[in-house]
Amino acid sequence: MTSCVSTKVSSENNFDFSVLKPNSKYIIETKDGNKIRAFQLTKINENEIIGSQENKEIIIEKTNVNKVLKFSAGKTIPLVLVGIGVAIIAPAYAENKPVGQ
Repeated sequence: MTSCVSTKVSSENNFDFSVLKPNSKYIIETKDGNKIRAFQLTKINENEIIGSQENKEIIIEKTNVNKVLKFSAGKTIPLVLVGIGVAIIAPAYAENKPVGQ
């Protein structure tokens, strides 16, 4: 699953929250180990990130954030397609038979 997400905010980019976009969904990992999935970002202020999850407003102190991740369909879709292709074609090549026989 790690290939399906990309890290947007972490210690590696000095916790630069400016890369986050309002009305986008993120996965927030807090320093106490909790993960807030499907966090819909509303706004960012100087000390907090504000958003919602399942129609409940959530306010998270920036100092409590360990990582902010974003689901990346651009990485997931090709990975799934390659997996399906290999599962279909590999057996045919292994037996030297045309696909479907």
